[in-house]
Amino acid sequence: MQRIHLLPLALLLSLSVCLAGCGDPVEHVRQARISPDPSMTVAEALEKYPYFTKVQWSSFEDKDGKLMVQAECDIDVAANCRTVSETSLAAATRDVRRDYLQARFVVEGFPRKVRAMEAAHVTVCSNGKPLRLADPKYLRAIYSRELVRFFCLEGLNCPPGPAK
Repeated sequence: MQRIHLLPLALLLSLSVCLAGCGDPVEHVRQARISPDPSMTVAEALEKYPYFTKVQWSSFEDKDGKLMVQAECDIDVAANCRTVSETSLAAATRDVRRDYLQARFVVEGFPRKVRAMEAAHVTVCSNGKPLRLADPKYLRAIYSRELVRFFCLEGLNCPPGPAK
């Protein structure tokens, strides 16, 4: 008699665990395995890239109702632009507030599938103006642990602003 009462409870718990695991789009993208290298997760590719110092994850719904996950990966500019002279690097970063790679993924369907949408290098100038360059080669290079020269002197396009 007790087995009959335990079966609905077990089914309810199983369903709750399943739904909880399917509910977080950020975690779904972090654990996804996509090309260019399905042998590692998206999180492993981004968080272990040697030229990023930090990765921040977020999710949102775009204007078309698509569920999007975004990773903002702070770039270690000095390490990434090590072939640029110190003087040039100082001039290029003087009016820059932040340099990061923005990777966007769309989460679709059930079971959920993850697809890379774009990767872009973003430089935020001291005046708040963003400079943005998207390139489909960024993710492939990051998965391969290749050095990507994120247009090291792009900060020179930032107009002089207040000191950081």
